[in-house]
Amino acid sequence: MANPILSSVDMAVSTTPMTIQGVVRKTAFLLGISAFTGISFFMFAVLAGLSSGFIYGASLVSILVAFIMGFVVMSKPHLGKVLAVPYAIFEGILIGAISLFVTTQFPTVAVTAMVATFVTAGVMLALYRANVIKVTEKFRSVMMSAIIAISLVYLVQIGLSLFGNSIPYLFSGGATAVAFSLLVVVIASFSLLLDFDNVERAYQSGVDKSFEWVLSIGILSTLVWMYIEFVRLLRNLQD
Repeated sequence: MANPILSSVDMAVSTTPMTIQGVVRKTAFLLGISAFTGISFFMFAVLAGLSSGFIYGASLVSILVAFIMGFVVMSKPHLGKVLAVPYAIFEGILIGAISLFVTTQFPTVAVTAMVATFVTAGVMLALYRANVIKVTEKFRSVMMSAIIAISLVYLVQIGLSLFGNSIPYLFSGGATAVAFSLLVVVIASFSLLLDFDNVERAYQSGVDKSFEWVLSIGILSTLVWMYIEFVRLLRNLQD
């Protein structure tokens, strides 16, 4: 998830300031790497006949490694440039694994979720640029609390899944699971507003150009999170 990374970074001002175009280019570059990795992992898993256990293990490792990298970038932002590409690769593996799992049950969900992610991102950007939704300190505080709470829920779910268990109702299908998925999709979508605001604040403050990688990692993280939540929502609806 992107926003804890961005909001906690101590951004240093420099004589070589970042640009918004630089963030856009780096975000597109990282998205391309994630997409290529995801498609490659998907195709390799199908052609090689990888077991569901191996694919699940790969997705779990990817989540944990990306999570750790996020904290490293949060505490040592100067490493953003070094960790950006590896981070995008692990996010791509996660995307490929999740897409493979859902495609075996519902062939159209992965594509629909991808389209929904980019359409939603475009809508949120338009709303932000038009000042329809303003990112105030109160808004930022509420969103951060929601993101942290959801992160804790997912950490518990991951821990339970290692022992073959699951949080009742939230991840087992049914109306409650649909409602929870919809709530998380909304939170993930609004998180993009924080990312956009972070980029604008950093630009106006004359933040060093190297932080373009940190900001790009944050946006990538949010987009991947949105995609995963759209997959969960669409799968729960079809169930």
